Amino acid sequence: MAVVSELRGGVFSPDGQRQSRPTKIDFQEISKSFRSGLNRTTVLDRVNLKIPEGEFVSLLGESGCGKTTLLRIAAGLISPSRGKLAIDGKPISKPTREMGFVFQQPVLLEWRNVLENLLLPIEIFGLSAEEYRPKARELLQLMGLAHTENHYPVQLSGGMQQRVAIARALIMNPSILFMDEPFGALDAITREQMHTELLRIWSMSGATALFITHDIGEAVYLSDRVVVLSSRPGRVKKTFDIDLPRPRVPEHRFDDRFVSLCKDMKHCMTQ
Repeated sequence: MAVVSELRGGVFSPDGQRQSRPTKIDFQEISKSFRSGLNRTTVLDRVNLKIPEGEFVSLLGESGCGKTTLLRIAAGLISPSRGKLAIDGKPISKPTREMGFVFQQPVLLEWRNVLENLLLPIEIFGLSAEEYRPKARELLQLMGLAHTENHYPVQLSGGMQQRVAIARALIMNPSILFMDEPFGALDAITREQMHTELLRIWSMSGATALFITHDIGEAVYLSDRVVVLSSRPGRVKKTFDIDLPRPRVPEHRFDDRFVSLCKDMKHCMTQ
C-alpha cells in the first residue's frame, strides 16, 4: 500500500532522443455531436491522438473547443458519436478504478474532514477504509498536509483544498490521472506553487496524465507533450514536444526554449 517513491524519468533519453513508450490512451477518428431539439452541434471532429504510457499530456485550446468533452470520452463518462477509444488496447465504456479525477473545483464534502474526504473513493468502491488509511496519511504527508487530517474544508485555503483533491485522486494508485483545469480558480502565486506540487507527486506516481488547460505557460511548464485543438469543432491542430528537462523548476519559465514554445503555441492557436 506504500506510495511509489521512485522518481520517474523524463521522456527524452540522455542523447536527446524521445523514448518510445507503449500507447496508453488511443483516440481513433473521435467525433462528438450534441443534439438540442432540431439543432445539432458538432464539438469534436475526427480526433486522432495516441497518448503514451507515463507521459504528461496537455490539451490546449480556447474555451468551447471540446477539450473537456475529449477528456470525458477518454474517462468513459460519455460516448463518442463516432470513432473508437481504447485504453491499454481495450475499449472503455465507463470509468474504472484505474482512473483518478481532479476537477476545477476540489469538490470536497464540507461535513467530512480531510482524511474522510480522502477515503471517499475507497468507500464508493466498497473497499476497506482501515486498509487504505495509512496510505491516505502518507499522501497527506507528501502533500505537506499531515497536520490537516482532522480539519474540515472550510478551514483550508483554496490551494490546500486542491492538494487534498489531488491526493484523493491518487488514493487508489490510478494508472491514468484526468485533470480538467484544476488550477483555474487559484491566484497566480498559488497556481505556480501547485504546479510544482503536482509535478512532484505525479513524478512519483508513474501515472499517465491528461491535463486540460487554456493557459499556454501552464501547458508548457507541466507537459511532455502539448496538443493544440482548433476552435469548434475541435480537431488536432498541432502537437508540440516539450524538451525541457525534468524535474521542472520555476526558472525554466525564463528559459529561451520555454519562451519560444509559448510563442509558437500562441501563433498556432491564433492563426
